[in-house]
Amino acid sequence: MTDGLGLVDAYGETLRRIKGQGGPKAKLGIAALMWISHSERPFKPDELSHAPAVEIGSQNLNTDNVPWTGTLLACCQGLVADKEACTVG
Repeated sequence: MTDGLGLVDAYGETLRRIKGQGGPKAKLGIAALMWISHSERPFKPDELSHAPAVEIGSQNLNTDNVPWTGTLLACCQGLVADKEACTVG
C-alpha cells in the first residue's frame, strides 16, 4: 500500500457496495458522502440525519425524510462512522 493504490481500491470497493444497495439506500449513502465532503465542519450525527429533510426551494424541513442515524450510517457501508456520538466523518 506504499503507492496508495490499496487505499484507492478500498474506497472504490466501498463505493461499489454503497451503489450496489440500490434504490433509496444507495441514494442516501451517496448523498451523505456528498454532504460530508462539502461541509465546512464536521457534522453532528443528528445534523447529518436531518440533511435529507432539506429540500431545495422549500423553507420547511420535510420531517418524513429524516432517517434514523443508524440507518444513514449503515447506508454508507462503513465509510462514515459515528465518532463517539459527537461528530461523523
